[in-house]
Amino acid sequence: MHKKLLFYFLGLILAGMASATWALAQPAEGFRPGGPGGPGGSGPGGFQERFQQVKRTQMGPALGVNQQTVDRLLEIERRYQPGRRQLIQSMKMDYQRLQQAMSQPAPQEQQVQAILTDMKRKKQEMQDLQTRQGEEEDALLSPVQQARYLMYNQSLMKEARTIKRGGPEEGGTFTPGGPREVPVINPSGR
Repeated sequence: MHKKLLFYFLGLILAGMASATWALAQPAEGFRPGGPGGPGGSGPGGFQERFQQVKRTQMGPALGVNQQTVDRLLEIERRYQPGRRQLIQSMKMDYQRLQQAMSQPAPQEQQVQAILTDMKRKKQEMQDLQTRQGEEEDALLSPVQQARYLMYNQSLMKEARTIKRGGPEEGGTFTPGGPREVPVINPSGR
């Protein structure tokens, strides 16, 4: 039961990370000071490319793993990302359909039920996808490294969302804090 609860918790966290990842992949209004190919754009050298490069260079020291492990983690992420994006897009469309159905003076029970069933099925597919990805990632990492990975991703996503929204350094270079933002508690006090 404990393992199932852990997977559920990790699934929820991964769901948040997946939605953040998807949101980061969307074009941001006002985040392209130099246009599609310029700083902050989606062309060569754009946000996503810089984001991935930052992860590739900082993840190893943050997690305490070698570059080969980092590359494997990033490959796992790349393999699952299209499926997540597709599910998220489909879920958004289902939600719009539900809003439209519910905006009617007398929503049709069968139509609403069909939409809700689709939404629940896709939610389960997303959870299954995240569980499979998490299991593949966990197979590469020790429990301490898994915790560091979780904390690193949360920190990175928070900073990326701030930059994406045009935070304090709007249009500036993307340089998250890296290893210094991943707190490591050393019980021996050294």
